[in-house]
Amino acid sequence: MKKLSVMVSILFLAACSAETMTDERAKPVVEVSGTVVHQQPKEAEEQGYIKISKEDAPKLWNEADVQLWKYVTDYSLSEEMGYKQEITSWRKFEGEFDKSLSSPNQTWENPGKLLLAFMTDVEVSNFLGQGIWEVNSRIKFSDENNALGYIMSYGLFDDSAAGSDIKLTMKKENGFWYIESAEEREHCSRGIGEKSGFCI
Repeated sequence: MKKLSVMVSILFLAACSAETMTDERAKPVVEVSGTVVHQQPKEAEEQGYIKISKEDAPKLWNEADVQLWKYVTDYSLSEEMGYKQEITSWRKFEGEFDKSLSSPNQTWENPGKLLLAFMTDVEVSNFLGQGIWEVNSRIKFSDENNALGYIMSYGLFDDSAAGSDIKLTMKKENGFWYIESAEEREHCSRGIGEKSGFCI
């Protein structure tokens, strides 16, 4: 009985507060099955939202190279102009990095440290805040001796490429990790050239 009285008091106070609100966004109070509720503001009903489908949402947790920004970016304007967002194929990493990262030298105890060492060596974060908005990394294990490392950059200050990825194939030998291969690709804002295979 005491709990019921408390609940009635809370509902009464809520109703009183709603009726005395002066904010122009406040909407009339309606009653549904004896319970006082508020109507959704009109502007909220008219506002558009970017949604992630039930099919795509699990990819954000299950696929290491899937980025959230791909789903929350509004491409409608570029699509109206005839542009198509595409991703280039993986190709051999063109940059140079310390050869010791590619040899079983009993240095890197886990792939995370190896990935960080690679990022430091190629200075992938040097342009944060200047030419790149965001850099993040992920690791996906195939088994206890094999893993893929992803370094994903987004928000490039470039009208051709929106982002870029680096993929490291890493292996463990004698308890230590090394890089077997490195690849890269780009996320193109205006499509991929038919002949070049790069962003246009």
